[in-house]
Amino acid sequence: MISERAEMFNSTALVNSKVGQLQKGDRLAIYHQAEVNGIEWLKVQKEGESKVGWVEARHVVYRRLLDACLALDQEYAHVQPQIGGRLKRETRLRVQPRRDADVITVLKSGTEFDILKRQRVERRIAVTDETEKPGADEADVKYDSWYLVRFPEASIYRIGWLYGGSVELIEPPAVAGIIGGGRRMVGAIPFGVTLDKNGAALRNYFILDKQIFSNDPVADFDRIYVVRLDAKSGNYTCAYYELPVRGMYPVAYQNDSDTEARFMVTLLDKNGNPTQAEYTAALVNNVWTVRKGKLPAPTPPSRKGKR
Repeated sequence: MISERAEMFNSTALVNSKVGQLQKGDRLAIYHQAEVNGIEWLKVQKEGESKVGWVEARHVVYRRLLDACLALDQEYAHVQPQIGGRLKRETRLRVQPRRDADVITVLKSGTEFDILKRQRVERRIAVTDETEKPGADEADVKYDSWYLVRFPEASIYRIGWLYGGSVELIEPPAVAGIIGGGRRMVGAIPFGVTLDKNGAALRNYFILDKQIFSNDPVADFDRIYVVRLDAKSGNYTCAYYELPVRGMYPVAYQNDSDTEARFMVTLLDKNGNPTQAEYTAALVNNVWTVRKGKLPAPTPPSRKGKR
């Protein structure tokens, strides 16, 4: 299937002629594959048409990989966006967080998406792909970070895994730079509405961040920082602050109300065991306040009938 509009040519030669145009979503039959001057080409025929031509393989997504995408999308349908992301360079989108996993498609530099989850994976094979090559500060690290990302509904592929070194996290413009130097924002979940002095409706933010040079490779964030908009000044002020924590993606949340929002966060205790905490933000006397409470531990399986 075509992932984006593409031209179809009569040959793979340097000088060729356009014989047609393929649109996003067009279904194709593939007859041959060839690599010419470092470019991979496919000889294809559009479903329902007799014309045959060549198209660059980067525009085509195989049906089995789309099916894998659909299964992945269903598996993680409950996971909500944590923060936006953008590609720093051309990168392969994979069906699993591994360097040897099947490639769904190759995404252009600047492609944007929502980040759902981060996963650390042991590096088991030699690095041969420049787009997934660790930086100088990662050369001795034996694990890679991967992000599970989701694309807009109009995309042929809705979800997949990207190598973390190719991903730039995007801070929401309203709170960009608010956490200060030495730290990196890794989550920014908008909630509630506050009217500024001009009457514009602006969101508050449940922010997750981490010290840039943290020596904790497991935790996704080490601070929870909730900010609310001060209507009079138009500036964001602190509504809640918790440091240190050892928190893990993804944070689940319910914020469909203008006066209350809940955030369910996985925190690691001193032994590295996951515990669940709930943070409730509520509008009280026109001021957003936040309180923390522990969620009850899961009920152990019943032993009724056993001796």
